[in-house]
Parts: sequence; C-alpha cells; structure tokens
Amino acid sequence: MSSNNRYCDLQKLITMLDGDMPSVKEMVEEFFETIPAYFEEAVSAYEAGDLINLKSVLHKLKGSIGLIANEKITADIVALHASALTDGQKLKSGMDNLKEWFPVLCEELKCEKNAL
Repeated sequence: MSSNNRYCDLQKLITMLDGDMPSVKEMVEEFFETIPAYFEEAVSAYEAGDLINLKSVLHKLKGSIGLIANEKITADIVALHASALTDGQKLKSGMDNLKEWFPVLCEELKCEKNAL
C-alpha cells in the first residue's frame, strides 16, 4: 500500500486531464457506472473457470484502475492480467487480492469524488 495507506490516488487522472477537476469528477462517475460490473464479471468468469473471458475483463479493469489507484494496486492488476492464462497459482492469489482491495478502492474513490 502507498505511504499514506490509501489505495486510491487520482494524481495520474488529474495529470492526464490537465487539472480539469470537473472532467476528473466526470471520469470518476463513469468509473462507478462501468467498473464495478467488470469486477463482478471478472469474479464470475474466474469462478466459472472461463479464463479467456477473465483475461478480457481484466484488461478492461487494468486500464481504468491504473488511472485511479496507487502504484502497488496498479502493479497488482497488471500482474493479475498477465497471469490469467499462464500461472494458476498467481491467478488465484491475484483474484483473492482483487476481491480484498477492490471494494476498499471503491470506498476511497467515493470519498474522493465527494470532495471534488
């Protein structure tokens, strides 16, 4: 976890949008409209053993999470995506971790959105 013990870090998104805070808020709102469903789809695909669909959904998660999460979480989702078809043990560990940190990330992001 980052030094401030938070998973959420909007600095990459803020930089990408040149500090345009209304656009940052809009992107955060769009995150909540789509990404939780991708999380649920990833969990379902994993539990069903559908690794092809899982890899596809993780790809979608990877891009969005990378814009709003700290470096460790960003690295975790990248590694999880990479292991989807190649390493069953890393995949299991990564999915267990995803199920733990994703809800926390979303709660932190809700707080950030309210402060924007």
